[in-house]
Amino acid sequence: MNLTCSEQQRTACGVGGLYTALAIERCLPIMHCGPGCFGNVSATLGGMNGGQSGETYLGSVIPSTNFCEDDVVFGGTERLRKLVEECKKYYDADMFMIVDGCTAEIVGDDIEEVASVCTENDKPVLYAALPGFKGNSVWGHEQVLSAIVDQFLKPAEKTNPRQVNVFGIVPFFDPMWAGTLDALESLLVHLGLEPNIIYGREKGIANVNKIPEAAFNLILAPWTDLGVAERLRERFGTPYLHFDNMPIGPTETARLIRTLADYADLDRGKAEALIHKEEERFFYYMRRSYSWIFGCKNFPRKFIVNAGAAAAVSVTRFAVNDLGMIPYRIYITEGVPEEYEEMVRAQLHNIDYDGDFEIIFSEDGGLFEESLKTEDFSIRKICVFGTAWDLVPVKKHKLTFVSVAAPYGNCMIGSRTYFGCEGALRFCEDLYANAADNIVDPGI
Repeated sequence: MNLTCSEQQRTACGVGGLYTALAIERCLPIMHCGPGCFGNVSATLGGMNGGQSGETYLGSVIPSTNFCEDDVVFGGTERLRKLVEECKKYYDADMFMIVDGCTAEIVGDDIEEVASVCTENDKPVLYAALPGFKGNSVWGHEQVLSAIVDQFLKPAEKTNPRQVNVFGIVPFFDPMWAGTLDALESLLVHLGLEPNIIYGREKGIANVNKIPEAAFNLILAPWTDLGVAERLRERFGTPYLHFDNMPIGPTETARLIRTLADYADLDRGKAEALIHKEEERFFYYMRRSYSWIFGCKNFPRKFIVNAGAAAAVSVTRFAVNDLGMIPYRIYITEGVPEEYEEMVRAQLHNIDYDGDFEIIFSEDGGLFEESLKTEDFSIRKICVFGTAWDLVPVKKHKLTFVSVAAPYGNCMIGSRTYFGCEGALRFCEDLYANAADNIVDPGI
């Protein structure tokens, strides 16, 4: 019998969806899981992903029933109910989110009933079943959002014609989510919109409550949160605009601005002025480095991506359309649902390049490392855009590398972002600095 196993996981298990709850200020996840569950997901989405943690509640204080053998035999719902009641006494929170894992789901503990019994008008208790045997942390993220839509939100009395809810980014799974949302918020405000973002600094439950008031929902991703957008349209009649990536660089940033201007009937003059300002700034700083960039004769022109669809589409568009690089092979590693695979494939081909390149959908991050064993990099090197898992093989082959996805690495991210034209400059700094470390070019 042939057995296969997946190596170098780029996602956490389903219970990792609790990080989406953690990204909402004053929303406290309560775990009905085994004692090791949080430790397993926190490595990929927290500590080894730019040193991230919740801000309102650190990972070390997240309550858990620590599901044990007695709970398997007798059930753990009563212990869960007592834990929730104690959390309401001792934690200063605006919302509680019960999440369970594999064991609780297998034995049939009813977390919905516990949430219903423990809910108060001013202290809602929601629930989301997140067993790892049903999906990974990206799937878990959508379950948490769906719980908020179905169990908490109420129809709005009026619609704000300028409000736009922002979805598509998966907090913590996208290691630069916080800085990206800050930069995106500034751009949307400049265009005359009122962005409603539920994750990050000074957002929280007040912004969650405003979701039904929006004129439209903006989805900035290849496929994530499209199901949530459909749910919101069914419940509240809110239309949505799907933009298939979080833009990096002038080409996609300009396309996003023009798309928003057309869709939301914004001031086109202001939009074009913003595009011009962003492009001028980007190309000014790039021109200052052109002599070094073009003098670096052996700089890699082809690239491989080994990351989730969101990072892959954004990086591929920028690398091809703005830097003139050539895609060689792209691994999509977060388990894109089959119904979205062809859409993501089309998004990756929607670039200024007509040549062929491979696109491989697999959660086995080790396929990339295995493929390097058959490649010859003695003549022409290749850039790799991936995760901390890829550091060992790229160093072995002396390849240029930029970390773009989870697990990002054992470092501090802070407000770092690759979004927009300013973020693209950060991306180029990382790219060319790493290239300089790996290339010995006597012609420079």
